[in-house]
Amino acid sequence: RPSSRPHHTARRTTLLPNVLPRNTYGSSLTTIGSTQVITGITLQIGTPPPNTKTQGEIDVEVSFSPLCGGQYTAHGRVQSGKTEGGGVGAGGSSTTLSSISYSDPQSMESYIKRTILHCDVFDLSQLSVKDGSSASAWKVIVHCMVVNHDGNVVDACILGIMTSLKDLSLPPVTTVPSELNPKEEVVRILPPTNSNSDINEVAESTKRKKRGTSLTFSKMAVPLTVALFDNKLLVDPTLEEENVSDGMITIVVDLMSVVQDEETNALNGTILSLAKSGGGAIISSEEIAACVQLAFG
Repeated sequence: RPSSRPHHTARRTTLLPNVLPRNTYGSSLTTIGSTQVITGITLQIGTPPPNTKTQGEIDVEVSFSPLCGGQYTAHGRVQSGKTEGGGVGAGGSSTTLSSISYSDPQSMESYIKRTILHCDVFDLSQLSVKDGSSASAWKVIVHCMVVNHDGNVVDACILGIMTSLKDLSLPPVTTVPSELNPKEEVVRILPPTNSNSDINEVAESTKRKKRGTSLTFSKMAVPLTVALFDNKLLVDPTLEEENVSDGMITIVVDLMSVVQDEETNALNGTILSLAKSGGGAIISSEEIAACVQLAFG
């Protein structure tokens, strides 16, 4: 590898929560080598669908800018004809089929959102604010901003989302009569202050309020992306390695389910997601098993 890093070794990864305490309800800064992603969570209160009145909603947005890589426009789209190395046409570095989906913002956003939703890391009923005919629930909007793109953005985004969700604290809310129809009640977020007026208001509506709480997780999603190159498995590929890889495989495992086998001392657990990109790469079942074992550590 260009950095002399062993094939099965990942770059140093750091997770820093609560980096945007004033503007978000949960945030994090994820660093994998030179790749950096800032994740922030905003909240909205809305009406849940009729079939899931007791559940909230989670949405994921991934944004790129020219600051994270020269291949992106100001609108976060990949420039036509421009490679990930920053060149144009034949003068730039080559980009393989596998790296296209791992650099396209829409493809990555769709995959990351599907992964977070399908992994069921927490019960969406925890986002319920008010039950009944006029039910309301939280909509958790997770924003991932890629600050620097040096490969493996998918892992950085998923780790950043999980760290931000762990940092999330739902603010206290109360129900007050609607200004348009006093017979109906609307949900209002209480300001994050300790003034006497807020304390009295909360005390008077003890039976109708929901205090700010953190989420309880049943699973902890941890991803690992492996690049396939010349019949070799490259863990945590850089941008340069993604450009020349034949394919990419991402395994997401549940950290809370990992246990050690007493006979083989190998780590086993639950696989939450497994996805592969790159039509030119043929991977055997033995290689998939090796990638899974690497994901478990």
